[in-house]
Amino acid sequence: MQTNQQIPTKSIANQSGEALQVHSIFYTIQGEGPYAGMPAVFVRLAGCNLQCPGCDTEYTEGARQMRVGEICEAIEQAAPGYPIIVITGGEPFRQNLTVLTRTLVAMCYTVQIETNGTLAPSDGLPGTVTVVCSPKTGTINKAMRDRVDAWKYVARADDINSDGLPDIALGHSNRGGLARPTNEAPVYLQPMDEQHQGKNELNTLAVVESCLKHGHRLCLQMHKIVGVE
Repeated sequence: MQTNQQIPTKSIANQSGEALQVHSIFYTIQGEGPYAGMPAVFVRLAGCNLQCPGCDTEYTEGARQMRVGEICEAIEQAAPGYPIIVITGGEPFRQNLTVLTRTLVAMCYTVQIETNGTLAPSDGLPGTVTVVCSPKTGTINKAMRDRVDAWKYVARADDINSDGLPDIALGHSNRGGLARPTNEAPVYLQPMDEQHQGKNELNTLAVVESCLKHGHRLCLQMHKIVGVE
């Protein structure tokens, strides 16, 4: 499996949120979590404060600064109607998402943010925005703990603990175990894609068994199954 070599980057301080560092904007099928199977425009923001060896997402090369108005225009050009808008990365909360999320909600879009949970949510984030947290470290930011609407764990077969959740995610060194849910939001469990058929089959079997035993929700990377980005 190819190891992620993208360099971690800190949060952007004192950012107004009027412009953001964007990696890409594209129309696809949301393959994971509570909106799985729905058409979605992904707004992939550049940079991440972590470096997970098993991350299979490119979020660095070709990044560019875009104003919120330009981002909204790109979304409208990418897809007809009102698809789900997924703000992802990298780590989205490195940047101030208040202006973008408020603008999108005012335009009647349903908005989801995918985060690793280590950073605080942007001040003034609309309450209707769905926050999906996929922990990679041993702790969750205190300001994030009650804001999460769904939890997503990525697991290898050998890493699943007695509670049905992994002790490590995407190979990130968490020094003392992986953070557990801090509220009663639904938990999605996803087999790690190790780019190896045999290992992936074992990961999937272990995740299915855990879901059946512990009541977690099975999460498959539907976009990979159907062959879209």
